[in-house]
Amino acid sequence: MTAQMTIATNKAAISVEYFADNTIAEFIASRHCSDNTSRTYKNGIRQMLKYFAANKITNPTTADVDNFINKLRTEKKSDSTLRLYVAITKLFFSYLAKHGIYRDVAAEIEPLRLKKSKTHKKSSLKNEQAQKLLAAVKGDSLIALRDKAIVALALQTGLRVCEISRANVENFNDCGSYWTLDIIGKGSLTADATVKVAPQVVELINNYLAKRGLVADDAPLFASTSNNNSKYGNRLSAQSVGKLIAFYMKLAGVKCATITAHSTRHYTACQALRNGISLLEIKSCLRHSNIAVTTIYLEDLAVEERQAELSVASSLFCA
Repeated sequence: MTAQMTIATNKAAISVEYFADNTIAEFIASRHCSDNTSRTYKNGIRQMLKYFAANKITNPTTADVDNFINKLRTEKKSDSTLRLYVAITKLFFSYLAKHGIYRDVAAEIEPLRLKKSKTHKKSSLKNEQAQKLLAAVKGDSLIALRDKAIVALALQTGLRVCEISRANVENFNDCGSYWTLDIIGKGSLTADATVKVAPQVVELINNYLAKRGLVADDAPLFASTSNNNSKYGNRLSAQSVGKLIAFYMKLAGVKCATITAHSTRHYTACQALRNGISLLEIKSCLRHSNIAVTTIYLEDLAVEERQAELSVASSLFCA
């Protein structure tokens, strides 16, 4: 590997083999991510290289990486941004080590040691609120059938709005005894996960598709019904899906500053836990890489719903 990347600042310059242009490009390509996510990775690495250059660090250590993260803290970066930089740094050095380019000096950096952001906290819907949300979509028009299917799918599977937006007709599969939806996940370009779709939601989706008429397999599963001919049949954007769910929340009388379209994902996790599903299975359903992320979604369980203490008492005081 001979090509090198030079990051110059007014204080110093760094030119090292393990930060070569092609190395960074190959690392990002290995993640199989979307253009937006690729830009995020590049920006994260660029920030780290600028720090190394400014401090004349040509052979970074774990302490150097830790100092880089601490510097970001002093710049008053949000917790979510800090988590992102930590994740990118860990992934990058892990890639370098895996390919024998440089040792993994970020391995000991804890991925979730930062405080959770309170400013962007989202709450879960209660079950009665979820039922009201679903009931708020009325009628048998093409729009109503589409919106009912979207809301039901979001509540039942915990899909992100971007994942609902990206789904194609060909991703919706009849497996005989059950139906599935192949998911193009956050930051991905191709389907990389699958969720089971309940019979009630399958019926809603199929009712919508029947009303919509024959479309190509690679057509978006949920399409625009805009009167603008240039937009009709186009894929609904993630933003449109989010606004659609938020509209019906308002219609259903679900009003809370911390409840958004993403709260449907919280609902899926919390309701599954209420129904006795294990945390590991919920982690798989929501496609989290770390179970610690899953636990964040479960903090909305109210005290009156919690059974842990009483289950202990039933054992302690049993006859």
